[in-house]
Amino acid sequence: MRLLKFELYKIFSQKMIYITFLVLILLSSMYITKFEKTNDQVIEFYEEWEGTLTSEKIHQAEVSNDQLMTKVEERIEELTARGEEGNLYTESDGIKSGIYENIAFIQVVQKNLDQRLQELENAGHYNAELERQLIQGVDLSYFSFYSGPAEIIDFTSAFGFLITGAMLLIGLSTIYTKEYSSGVDNYILSSKKGRTVLTRAKLGAALIYALTVVAAWEAVNVISKLYILGNLGWNTPLQYVFKYYSSPYGLTTLEYHLIQLGIHLTAAFGFAILILFISSVSRNSLLSFFTSGAIFSLPFLLVEMTALQPWAVDAVKFSYLYIMRVEHLFAQFKTINFFGYPVLYPVAAVLWMIVLSVVMALVTFKVMKNKEVSI
Repeated sequence: MRLLKFELYKIFSQKMIYITFLVLILLSSMYITKFEKTNDQVIEFYEEWEGTLTSEKIHQAEVSNDQLMTKVEERIEELTARGEEGNLYTESDGIKSGIYENIAFIQVVQKNLDQRLQELENAGHYNAELERQLIQGVDLSYFSFYSGPAEIIDFTSAFGFLITGAMLLIGLSTIYTKEYSSGVDNYILSSKKGRTVLTRAKLGAALIYALTVVAAWEAVNVISKLYILGNLGWNTPLQYVFKYYSSPYGLTTLEYHLIQLGIHLTAAFGFAILILFISSVSRNSLLSFFTSGAIFSLPFLLVEMTALQPWAVDAVKFSYLYIMRVEHLFAQFKTINFFGYPVLYPVAAVLWMIVLSVVMALVTFKVMKNKEVSI
């Protein structure tokens, strides 16, 4: 326990991690300025529609939208006749238009899912039954104001992985190399504690640091979004968030975000263990930093800047960076064929990260044990 506390102290005493975190949070939060604080009028209008979308409500939305469009057309004709320009919508009309559009959008999503179910009735491929079961579990009937949860989810996939990756690189890439460069490793290797005990302490400290990083930016993410956009819509189906309109998973925004954080954290633990291993075999801090950084960022460069085959893209997206993003695991129905059995991408990603992390941890222990024996 004393060694663990000492390793944690060495990590958290680095001033650079606090500077880096502050800079990254400021940069990633700049886009928040595009949002206006949700006012009472928005909440009031949405509360009228909140709840189960019955056929009567859907019909009412269609009629109300037609009436609003007629009003807008009349406004256009009036402005054209005067040769003037002006707002086509009042503030209240703009809010109502957004509600009607969301209701119409989710009806299109439902239609697409129903059509996909029909296609799967006679499909004979190995994962057709699994996809059918998933889609049947999707319930799009609940409607609410969901901007807060949607933006929290989006921040995690758009910025969270960058913050986690950068913070792990800054905080952990020198976890061993500092000892090598200062010559302290000679004393540690000959100490009664042994290299195995020290490696266990470093591993524990690295995982605690990774958890702290994720918890820190998640707190900023949730608090800022809920303050601006409100704490409503956590029971809204995931498909209301545009990036996931084709998702076959019957999850609410709350359920998805908790799963999203869990998978992100699993990949963060894996990347922390990888950095620990690279640092253990590297004598140079810069080499450890850039090697770990290359492993993290290279998959993104390959996918975004090269013309890879679809199968290669899918393989590359099982890297630390993309699993931390989580988004592609749930946006569409995708499986891995494991001896004829379909394994969902989210399940496969988590299992892959766990197996890879265990292997990297065991290799690190082996490397340090051999160093102990060689002295």
